[in-house]
Amino acid sequence: MNEEIKTVRIDFDQIASTLFAGKKIPRFLMRILKKIAHEDGLNELFDSAPGKKNMDFVDACMDFYRIECRVKGIENLPADAKPLIFASNHPLGALDAISILHSIGHRFDGKIKFYANEILNHVEPLREMVLPVSKYSYQGRNNVRKVQEFFRSSEHLLIFPAGATSRKYGDEIIDLEWQKNFIQKSVHYNRDVVPLYFEARNSTFFYFLEKIREKMHSRINFEMLFLVDEIFKQKGNTFTLYIGQTVSWETFDDSKTLQEWATVIKEMAYKLPEKTN
Repeated sequence: MNEEIKTVRIDFDQIASTLFAGKKIPRFLMRILKKIAHEDGLNELFDSAPGKKNMDFVDACMDFYRIECRVKGIENLPADAKPLIFASNHPLGALDAISILHSIGHRFDGKIKFYANEILNHVEPLREMVLPVSKYSYQGRNNVRKVQEFFRSSEHLLIFPAGATSRKYGDEIIDLEWQKNFIQKSVHYNRDVVPLYFEARNSTFFYFLEKIREKMHSRINFEMLFLVDEIFKQKGNTFTLYIGQTVSWETFDDSKTLQEWATVIKEMAYKLPEKTN
């Protein structure tokens, strides 16, 4: 019986060879990257959850990082099984997704997926919950087919329309512009939208790196290398998730452009803490 339990491992050498095919990364640099990315720490997480995947692995992550997520507005979740699009801000980069999936996924018997880039697609216990989005290469036909099949299913979707982690503007942590794709999908597949606001922030160091990159006018988003490090810095924290009222797909008419509707939903999400408190 024990032989059937597979313990997943993270191998950043393999991930790097996939993402940067044909390019040789110096060994000393890989050692630094592995330390920043907590390769040993992630494998400790996988060792603590052998054989677990999907929602079971999501719950294991919550336990491993000793994090809690308070939920406000849970009564706003529809009682029926109609597939929804949950649109949320993206302050952390990983634990916000884990916390949201943990908070609402069980209500829908785990029938929920989320958009993630190629790197998260390497996290095998979550692979069945991921709708792949390529940020580093052409979006292959197989990925497009998976997305199309998903939207014809009865599963729900969690999406971070900004497509990147939030930025620091003064004392506020705010997303970049929300892209219109989720509005297009809402209208095309008759899926209602539920705005979410996740209250959290990364470390001061993370935002310092972000400002340095901006001053350098660098196109390389090197602070993203520290996102896993940010996960481990969040150990033991408590977050708050605000759930807004469902917005019918029929709301998104021709009175506004799709991009303008995306901005409207973003504004609704950011106002949720004011309405709830």
